[in-house]
Amino acid sequence: MPMDRMDTRTLTVVMPAYNEEALIEGAVREVQNQVFKVLPQARLVVVDDGSRDNTGPILDGLAEEDDRITIIHQENGGHGMALITGLESVQSDFVFLIDSDQQIPLTPFPLLWQEMEDHDGVFGIRAQRHDPQIRLVLTRFIRFVIYLLFGLRIRDVNVPFKILHMDTWKQARHLIPPGTCAPSMFLSIFMHYTGMEIIEKEVPHKMRQSPPLGVKRQWSLFKLTVSGFLQLLSFRKKLIKPIV
Repeated sequence: MPMDRMDTRTLTVVMPAYNEEALIEGAVREVQNQVFKVLPQARLVVVDDGSRDNTGPILDGLAEEDDRITIIHQENGGHGMALITGLESVQSDFVFLIDSDQQIPLTPFPLLWQEMEDHDGVFGIRAQRHDPQIRLVLTRFIRFVIYLLFGLRIRDVNVPFKILHMDTWKQARHLIPPGTCAPSMFLSIFMHYTGMEIIEKEVPHKMRQSPPLGVKRQWSLFKLTVSGFLQLLSFRKKLIKPIV
């Protein structure tokens, strides 16, 4: 978009958060610095997913300072349900899905936002991921399953850096399994499978500023992957039937 033309498109940033008291203020400030400076009319919705630390109070304080920030507090239901809660609250033309852990800096946003002029979606790609080995292995497994079930080769299907039209979410919503742990992944599959125009751009990725995954958290991650596999089977039945 030319610099001398005002960008009137509306955008909402959706950010789930759970027990992020050490990082949440920085995550919100980054949205203000990288997104609001490009689109002063943009909004940020943060879904506090039943945090048991000071995440909620910190967010409430930030919202009092900036009326473009909306905080939704809910009982803990997992990242997927928090993301859906945020999506269901959006009233803008576009939505930008991000995480609250600041592993992906938002510095690429201005350039990627310009790409939305000509595309249905703009997705970040973590070219070099700084995640525990178990996450990388499970990601490769999911990537293989998606190719097996849908015939799609999606490089970074669940990346928490996606810009898309809200109409796309409305089209896909009824197909996404209830209680899904990864609605962002299903959105990506839906958009690729239905032939939407998507551009993928490499984005930086940093190591998460938290202790290594313990055995309990690794087991939880494995169970989420199994659950995600079963949900993919359900999603395939719904997605392929109306299109074939």
